[in-house]
Amino acid sequence: MINRFWSFLVFCVFYVVQTVSVSAEARIALIVGNSTYGQVSPLDNPRHDAQLMATSLERLGFDVRLLVDANQITMKRAIAQFGRDLRMAGEDTTGLFYYAGHGVQSFGNNYLLPVDVALLDAADLDLVAVEAQSVLRQMASARNRTNIVILDACRNNPFETIAELDENGLAEMKAPTGSFVAYATAPGEVAFDGEGSNSPFTAALVKQMDVPGLQIEQAFKNVRRDVLEQSQGLQTPWDTSSLVSDFAFRREGSTPAPQVAVTASVPDVTEVPSEVANLPSAEMAMYKEAEASQSLEALEAYLRTYPQGAHLSAVQAAIEALRAEAQSETASAMPIEALASVTYETRLDAGLSEIAGRSMADLITGTPNYAPIEGLPEEVWKGQSCSNCHDWNRERLCEQGQRYQVTASARSLHKPHPFGGQFKTVLRAWADNSCR
Repeated sequence: MINRFWSFLVFCVFYVVQTVSVSAEARIALIVGNSTYGQVSPLDNPRHDAQLMATSLERLGFDVRLLVDANQITMKRAIAQFGRDLRMAGEDTTGLFYYAGHGVQSFGNNYLLPVDVALLDAADLDLVAVEAQSVLRQMASARNRTNIVILDACRNNPFETIAELDENGLAEMKAPTGSFVAYATAPGEVAFDGEGSNSPFTAALVKQMDVPGLQIEQAFKNVRRDVLEQSQGLQTPWDTSSLVSDFAFRREGSTPAPQVAVTASVPDVTEVPSEVANLPSAEMAMYKEAEASQSLEALEAYLRTYPQGAHLSAVQAAIEALRAEAQSETASAMPIEALASVTYETRLDAGLSEIAGRSMADLITGTPNYAPIEGLPEEVWKGQSCSNCHDWNRERLCEQGQRYQVTASARSLHKPHPFGGQFKTVLRAWADNSCR
């Protein structure tokens, strides 16, 4: 009887230890999706790919931080915080970094491009971009068991006019022991966006991630088959592994359930603020981002991701309002012949409601109609001159107009602006007129 008791006790202790061990295995992910570039060609899918990946990983028990259309400072701070989180979580932690957007290689190094990237000389690349190897360095410093890097960034080179950057795709990276690095396509090759809202690589990957007990090596082998079939042999996903332990995205017999939050920003501090413990859900984060941006594309992306979401009515109402506003702007837009003759001193057409009767020279010393930075309190900007916020002069205004010449898509020109979306069209027309 006593032997049975001790056997049962040992079994219970073993079971508790195993349960605690499994539950203590933290999973931390940093997801970045850059689509809306200012000075290089915008991309349709990365923001959708990142949102899909964040939602999928959250369901699989990852603590997810999501960045959409991040600038260089935000990306670097996020990567630094990612490293700190991994170091604090312990050696049994799994770290995962996913990036979708423009990526280039130079002298064998890979660089991820933030949305504010601007480059005239290849020598400046490491000053304006984010070196992919810096992510692996942060992961290696944590000395944790498993690290995964996924780069859906092998699209065409956006700097074709810079001779030193004439290679497409990414270079293969050397990863420390315990790492798995996956690329959307083979080194030096170009990946495709596909016809849907997600890239073929990411769409195939999220399906494989949800297979219970499927080891990561087999999952990416299946992804490779799917993408080869979809691209008719033109795109071959590539991976390299130095893993020393088994890993499956979805544990055998587990039921996916959201454990933690997804956030679309990174704190500007060296320590994580206390409110991070109470971050919103993935759906709420996506809704807040769409609401703050007032972008038709972001709102429609929410509908595609959460067709029965909690904020369905609010999003549909916002979409209707934006479409009505766009129709109103189109109906009252300044005639093309008038735009062709716009100069710095021209008083703008009455059809442009926010800026009617004022010239660009007037607007520089005027006050904005909307917050120049999303989320900025009214008391900071309301009634203030634009030149109080930054060095806004004729030359800087011309630079803005020239930027809109490069990024001439409707998506860029109709995003909110302190003087209304139509002002961007005026600036582009002025730049076309040599900023006279």
